[in-house]
Amino acid sequence: MLILIFYGVLVVLGAGVAARYFLQWRKSQYEIDNKEFLIAGAILTVLAVPLITWAGYEISIKNQVTYVENWNGWEVDAVKVVSQCYRDGPNRHEYDCDPYYVDVPYDCSYYTGSGKDRRLVSKTCYRKEKRYHHCPYTSEEWTFLVKTTIGEWQIADRNLPTNPDEYRWRSYKPVPLTWWNDPYHTGVPGRWQQVRDRLDAGKPDPVTKRMEYDNYILASHNTIMRQYSHDVDRYVKAGQMPAFSTGVYDLYQLDRVYFVGPAASGFSAAQKADWQRRIRAFNGALGQSLQGDLHLVIVDANQITNPDNYQLSLLSYWVSPAFAKEGFAKNGILVIVGTKDGKTVDWARASTGMPMGNEAMLLQVQSDLKGLPLESEALLGNPTATVSGGRLVTVNIGSSAIEKIVWGPNRFKRVRMKAHGPDSPGFEYLLKELEPTASQKGWIIFVSFLAGCVAWGICIVAGVPRYRGRFR
Repeated sequence: MLILIFYGVLVVLGAGVAARYFLQWRKSQYEIDNKEFLIAGAILTVLAVPLITWAGYEISIKNQVTYVENWNGWEVDAVKVVSQCYRDGPNRHEYDCDPYYVDVPYDCSYYTGSGKDRRLVSKTCYRKEKRYHHCPYTSEEWTFLVKTTIGEWQIADRNLPTNPDEYRWRSYKPVPLTWWNDPYHTGVPGRWQQVRDRLDAGKPDPVTKRMEYDNYILASHNTIMRQYSHDVDRYVKAGQMPAFSTGVYDLYQLDRVYFVGPAASGFSAAQKADWQRRIRAFNGALGQSLQGDLHLVIVDANQITNPDNYQLSLLSYWVSPAFAKEGFAKNGILVIVGTKDGKTVDWARASTGMPMGNEAMLLQVQSDLKGLPLESEALLGNPTATVSGGRLVTVNIGSSAIEKIVWGPNRFKRVRMKAHGPDSPGFEYLLKELEPTASQKGWIIFVSFLAGCVAWGICIVAGVPRYRGRFR
């Protein structure tokens, strides 16, 4: 940082010197005198440039360590908010009404006299301008929200009520017919009603949200703990590296079962949908209780003959620049199962998004899944949740193979980036390796240069213009 401050000071002082001598060369009436140069230079050197560099460093490092992970949870409530409408209020559906007039000023100055006696007489005149109030069509509007354990989603903003003419704000002003059957404008959204019905039946759906977090390991350019494999390109060219799933759809649903190769892709569309439904439920329970995020990759063991090499390659691919900062996160659990016939697990491997921790759980995945039937219920089960007391969620875990492992004696533990007690020293030491990139350093110096331009500009124009001696 000190070197960057040094370069920043050189740039701003150099700009001041250049401006000073340029004005002299142009024989300008403006100048930067010695006193102004010393004061502005001192402020820039001691205060402005160091502060800009420090702030630039902080922003640059924060940008480098910020990545995205999945947060998982459950629906807890479907809320309808009724807003009372009034004239000139925050109504969504309104029309111009009740005209009124305001006096609008305008300049009507004029000149009098002529020649040397000509002078400007300043005058402000007023004209009447017609304006309108804004009246709502209905006496109330409805906003629909879905609340979950990880956030809130707005389904509709200030919809007109169902049968809106029954809610006319003025009896003689009907609601335009084009809005009556448009769910974007009127009534209860079907998506919200589905959530309400599920919650009333005690069967909330799992939810997923992409959230930012700090990852010092992936941000570090020099640490040996980053995953790397020379075989990634070979697997990618063979079509055996599935892209990491980030596409949240239908507000908060995300698919995290990947099918790679003929033997692993022989499931029907309905079976694949069932796999995805079950892993969403699994992750809802996992996120709610253990703050994890499971990704299950089913591969053709006839094609993938080296499970350990494939596991390392896939993990390296998912944390590589190919996915920018959207790839496999620190709370992730990767389970890979190989099958030769599409019916049985021939081998299994597992990893997490951190380079250490959960070793016993990963070994148990490798040993316990081998030989099991390749069925969604057998591997993932069907975790559910119960909502009580408004927002209290109780997760109900079954006895499927991966459930017993993840919530068993070797249960998953989220490894923290920051220190958390003597048994969890964290990875903050990796921050010492980080510094702004070349482009970020360039922007820091550029901002320092702009601050210098402002300072020297003030010196040039703030004082009373003084002619050089040669013009006196």
